[in-house]
Amino acid sequence: MDSTFPNQLFPHFYLDGPPEVKPKHSYGGWGSYERVFAVSADPCDGDQSWVQHVFESQHTRSGEEWVPVKPAVTPLIPPCEDAKVSSGVLPDPMDFPEHMKYFYQHHCMDAFSTMGHLLQDNLSFKKKQPQDVMSMRWASNFIEGLKYKRCEVAFSSRKIRHLHHIVGDIVSDVPPSLLASLLHEELTSQREQQRFCADATGGALGYVPLHESPEYSDGCLIYPSGDAMDKLNFHRVVQQFSDDKPPSFVMDSQPFVCYLNGTVRQISSANMEDVGNVAVRSDYFCAVWLLGDKTKPLLIDVIQTKDRFSCITVSPHIPNELAVVNERGAAYLWTAKKGLQKFREEDSNLYFNAKSPWRWCEFSGHPRVMVYADRTGAELTDIRSADSNHTLFRIGRTAACMSGERVILAKYLSKSHAHHHLINTQFSTYIVDERVPSVPMLKWDHMMESPPMFACDLPAQTPSQSCKLLLGAQRSQELMLLQYTGGREHVCQTRGSIQKLSSPKESLSHLNLLLPHKRHLAQKRLNVPAAGFTAVQKKDYLSVFQLTETGDIFYQALKVHTDQTASNNGAPEQSVSVQPTVETGESENMQSDNDEQSVQSDSETEGRRAALRHLETAQPKQGSRSPSCLEQMV
Repeated sequence: MDSTFPNQLFPHFYLDGPPEVKPKHSYGGWGSYERVFAVSADPCDGDQSWVQHVFESQHTRSGEEWVPVKPAVTPLIPPCEDAKVSSGVLPDPMDFPEHMKYFYQHHCMDAFSTMGHLLQDNLSFKKKQPQDVMSMRWASNFIEGLKYKRCEVAFSSRKIRHLHHIVGDIVSDVPPSLLASLLHEELTSQREQQRFCADATGGALGYVPLHESPEYSDGCLIYPSGDAMDKLNFHRVVQQFSDDKPPSFVMDSQPFVCYLNGTVRQISSANMEDVGNVAVRSDYFCAVWLLGDKTKPLLIDVIQTKDRFSCITVSPHIPNELAVVNERGAAYLWTAKKGLQKFREEDSNLYFNAKSPWRWCEFSGHPRVMVYADRTGAELTDIRSADSNHTLFRIGRTAACMSGERVILAKYLSKSHAHHHLINTQFSTYIVDERVPSVPMLKWDHMMESPPMFACDLPAQTPSQSCKLLLGAQRSQELMLLQYTGGREHVCQTRGSIQKLSSPKESLSHLNLLLPHKRHLAQKRLNVPAAGFTAVQKKDYLSVFQLTETGDIFYQALKVHTDQTASNNGAPEQSVSVQPTVETGESENMQSDNDEQSVQSDSETEGRRAALRHLETAQPKQGSRSPSCLEQMV
């Protein structure tokens, strides 16, 4: 039962580990025992005066090891043809002189319009001019040379330099010093926005299970697509299992598409009583759909405001209930078709000024107690009474939390434990029990290159298995797998080390040999930042789907490592196929073609390259070869 609580938590010593044992390698906590407690104390053989202590550590090395079925991720659907791929190069704030130069040369009418009208009666570029008008024909060659990149020393003009010293500070409509300051500020803001975009927090990829059986699992994959990521797709997916082979995915030929009036920023879903609620957040509107096994997605309600939304969460307790919060700090309980109920509003950060408008809201173990979070921490808010707020997590005051950390994501782990919450910062990951605030049950140093702004929790399928947390980053496309047990009768313990999963940008080395320009295009497409991910666990397989900002969806399967698990180096890989169904009349039943055989290479190198061609959404004709989805990107 989730209502039980461990009898004893792991104490924290200033000197990690047993008193008589000092860790040899302790870099940032790694390699040390950290939190331990004594399990038993037995006298040693032959010496009754000396007692042998037996300790149990919170961080354990033993745990489930997940082995990828394929050496790289594979595209699940054909690439979006209308997707725009950015350069991926972060703007340098020190490049503001180049931007000023571009503004003065190519937008001269905007830069000098006021003084130009005042001086046009006194200056002339014509051959003949009145006596009281100054000729500027001597500057024609210099102005013409500005179209080309030339040496500034060799083609300098003394008259232009003297003229610049006289009128350089008054001829511009915007003073150069002010323009330089504004450009530097804008470039700095753009760089920070591209490095970490808070709008995408939570992820824009969701999965709703619809039907479960021992042989297959039926679900719906929800994702955005299009040039502006404003098309919402509901794609039916069936995961089939046969013997010990990896799962095969059978998909509808065409998804159910809804056209929205804005970019999809976040997708949240929950499944109750065989009916799923799917919520979508855009910048200025939110919508919720009803999803069933035998019905098409049905739009229930839409809300729109003038303030930007920063979070939407579907209730895991009551159908058609959601929590939304905007950047102004107002949090609402949204009941579909009944309206909004404001339960909290903060015009500033909770504990200190973090200079961030980001706000987040999650449900808790009670359907009327919400988690209200910002960059400084998270609080529990009881919406049934006024001013009923209690600290759940606070930067600088929570145990083992450093003062420089900032909250990146808060998530209610309803699938794993009724009282556990996930708190992600740019350095660490915490699991907090709402019954014991400010005391983390677990802490990891995730060591990710980019802050983890996506998360997915998978409960333990059997008592002997572990709960799983997957963390995802945006710009670096990182995926981390964390495992832990406990939280009820026994205290929480980590199982094994953090495991890094494959990412789309690592798939470039497995493509066929490409021409340099095509390889550059493929690298550019695969390096696009991630927009979300989701995961499904069935039997001994873990399936992970990852979405990029261009609308491309990649897939990877992992299997629990056992003594019988074949490694990639020891045997040829088995194929994982995704085939579209053929629609007959008005029905959209899913069918799979099990007669399609995978082509296995004779050598390991050819087998790795062929792995990315096994996953194709169009069935190839006999005797012909269809290009893989990755090859279609270039």
